[in-house]
Amino acid sequence: MIISAQEILDGARRQTGNKTVAVAMANDASVLQAVVEAENDGLIHAILVGDAAEMREISHDGGFSLDGMEIIDEKDPKKGCELAVGLAADGKAQFLMKGFVKTAVLLKALLSRPELKARDVMSHVAVVDIPGRDRLLFFTDGGMIPKPDSGQKEAICRNMVDLADALEVSPFRFGFLAPYADEESPEHEEICKRLGDLGENLHPLPSVTAEYAFRQLDGLVATVIEECNTIIKGLTLYTDTIFSGLIMGATVPVCLVSRSDSATNKKASLALGVLYAGGGRR
Repeated sequence: MIISAQEILDGARRQTGNKTVAVAMANDASVLQAVVEAENDGLIHAILVGDAAEMREISHDGGFSLDGMEIIDEKDPKKGCELAVGLAADGKAQFLMKGFVKTAVLLKALLSRPELKARDVMSHVAVVDIPGRDRLLFFTDGGMIPKPDSGQKEAICRNMVDLADALEVSPFRFGFLAPYADEESPEHEEICKRLGDLGENLHPLPSVTAEYAFRQLDGLVATVIEECNTIIKGLTLYTDTIFSGLIMGATVPVCLVSRSDSATNKKASLALGVLYAGGGRR
């Protein structure tokens, strides 16, 4: 069972296979530097898809080298995303990373390949290492679905459980965020029942407070996207919380990093992609 961001990094470094990430439109300074550092640290192997001349200019200005990096030159964002996704479909890459391109363009390319489809719903799962906790907290969905309906909430939970499985978190205890612990939610109670097919090591709760989740649980499900975003941003901006995260729901996850993310956060997200590529339900 992986319980910290450092263990995520160490696990990815030890893994010998399933380490290749295809970076869609890698001509972005923050993404490119994170990928190069992660490859130099032995966390990943990267295939950079994008404007090769711009990548080299970025690396020159940033004071780092692309020597030895695998590069596919493509200036058009749509074609670049299709090439990156094609690498995953052909088994040449085990996960994807978004570079200087709109998320929708990359996801459209991904969804156009039915062989990469795992679920009808894709969602973002954050994995945070919060100071003072003895284990990681999984939190979803802060990046994809603004206000999920019942079916989407169920899929969001299953996506989160997939990632928890890859990190060998068992038993996995999580709940739906609510203002009061005793708040009744027939919708969430029904979803918890439907998740029973995932086995006896899964323990979903229909209503939990954030305080209870931070102290007692492994995962937390937000009912609207703002809840997740607000809490995660507050933790990463004002504490030493280490953030990593993936878009889940396809057979290959998608790694996203923000320009404001620290180098450690960026590497942790890439390492998380490596660990999921080596496990999880398919």
